[in-house]
Amino acid sequence: MSAYKTVNLNTSGIPDLPDIVREFLGLADQRDDLEHAVDKLIEKYPDFFQHLLKIINSDHFNLTNKVNSVYQAISLSGIERVSQLALIQIIYSSLNQYRISGLDMQAFWQDSLRRAVSARMLGELIGLDASLCFTAGFIQDIGCFLLFLKQPDKGEIWTELRKREPNARLTMEKNVFNDKHNTQLSLFMEAWNIFPEMQLPLSLHHYHKDKILSNSGLSELDQQLCKLIHCADWMAAVYTADDKSYVINRCRKILSEDFFMEPYRAEELLEAIPDEVDLTALVLEIHVQEHIAFSQILYEANIRLNEDNVNFQELTLRLEQALDERDRLAKEINRDLNLAREIQQSLLPEDKGNGFPINGINISAKILSGDFYDFFALDNGNIYFNLGDVSGKGVNAALLMAKTSSLFRCLGKRIDEPAQLMYEINNELCETSIHGMFVTMVAGLYCPSSDEIHLVNAGNPPALYFLEDGFCQEFEAVAPPLGVMPDTIYTKAIIKLGNGSLYIYSDGVTEGFVNENTMLELGGLFKLIAKMGKTLSPSNRLKLIVNKLENTIKPLRDDVTLLLLEKTDGM
Repeated sequence: MSAYKTVNLNTSGIPDLPDIVREFLGLADQRDDLEHAVDKLIEKYPDFFQHLLKIINSDHFNLTNKVNSVYQAISLSGIERVSQLALIQIIYSSLNQYRISGLDMQAFWQDSLRRAVSARMLGELIGLDASLCFTAGFIQDIGCFLLFLKQPDKGEIWTELRKREPNARLTMEKNVFNDKHNTQLSLFMEAWNIFPEMQLPLSLHHYHKDKILSNSGLSELDQQLCKLIHCADWMAAVYTADDKSYVINRCRKILSEDFFMEPYRAEELLEAIPDEVDLTALVLEIHVQEHIAFSQILYEANIRLNEDNVNFQELTLRLEQALDERDRLAKEINRDLNLAREIQQSLLPEDKGNGFPINGINISAKILSGDFYDFFALDNGNIYFNLGDVSGKGVNAALLMAKTSSLFRCLGKRIDEPAQLMYEINNELCETSIHGMFVTMVAGLYCPSSDEIHLVNAGNPPALYFLEDGFCQEFEAVAPPLGVMPDTIYTKAIIKLGNGSLYIYSDGVTEGFVNENTMLELGGLFKLIAKMGKTLSPSNRLKLIVNKLENTIKPLRDDVTLLLLEKTDGM
């Protein structure tokens, strides 16, 4: 490994400053004895300076007339221009030693050279320092490599990143790294204390619009450099981006608006990039891959444009076909949902008329309901009843509703204690619950012989027991909903029914709207029931409550289900 290479990273993920950079930059302070200082450096790093002198004397860079020493080149061209070439060589050698899985280093440096030669050609055309432009173009995407160096586990996305046009690439960097290449480049340049004159233009090259630049504090020269770097990025992307037709058109627009360049001249520049890269790579001894010819890129772009036209027609046809298919599937889905609705309705008990002590009503907010109720008589004359509300909506809720209702009816025929029945149903639901769904339920057993109700409330709104004098007693939940916690113990309340009325309801009742802005709430339900008294039949009282919620501008937000238990005249 050459002496000027570095293999360490600091805490910011930036490679440590090589000694040769510090020593070379220190030459600027050796004006009085510059030749001696340069000779000492050459003696310390002979291979590096031999290669640097070769680059300086190359016709391709045309830095100055042929010189015999680096000191002579500094004397004739200035230390800044020589430093630019030296630092390019050091940056390449320092970073090229790293290997990141998924990142093709040859392709990376080839892209860097594309930006560099694009920037130099533009600089020559508009009168900027070509050497400065080349250097800015070469290092402008170093920050991207540093992002991967900082997070090497993301190397596999480099290929996808390279296919993006510059703006999309910047967005992808933000999403993947939570950082940007121009920010990382600024940190690198500050850490190495290099190219201070380029830092602002490089950091702002994605924000090159006149209005932004005029408020940035950049000089007019720096604003031109910023626009040039931005354009070089797009020119290089012609050879890497997937959507070549878009990138070429974007290049033409930038070259026209920012540099007043005719379309034919823009294409001449783009066509010249591969040869310029090959010559530059040869001089700098940077290994690059074979290029795709610009004529091939134009062909692919034209094919893409033709394909876009064809694709538009195909997409229109496919859209029409998709809409037809959607309508057909919608009819099938609606038919299936209506069938499911019929099945749900069949699970509800038959209305036994006002001569039976229990009446219920269920109004679904959508086609399928997550609410249910049931009641059935046992052989000994006792009557089981329940009202449940499944969390969530749609098909999943409807299926869980059907399962819970079936379990209640099946197990209730052999378990004559509602607390034990709820225990068994809860454990069954806990074993097979999905997506965190649960069921709130009030279940009870009415014994006509003793006129007692054994009542269990699992997570449901309180059951309301109204006496004839208007007094109301609430029976709140004594345990969490079913399907939440296995082996939950449920305790029952015993109610002497007498001449009272027991109302059970889902939360869709109290949370339903009675006008545009007001919900019924528990207090409103109290008043509504108290006002009705027993002047209406049980079924009509339930209908009146539902009508109160349905006769509003707002549609039902939730299913509405009520159950009413009271003795009839014949009991």
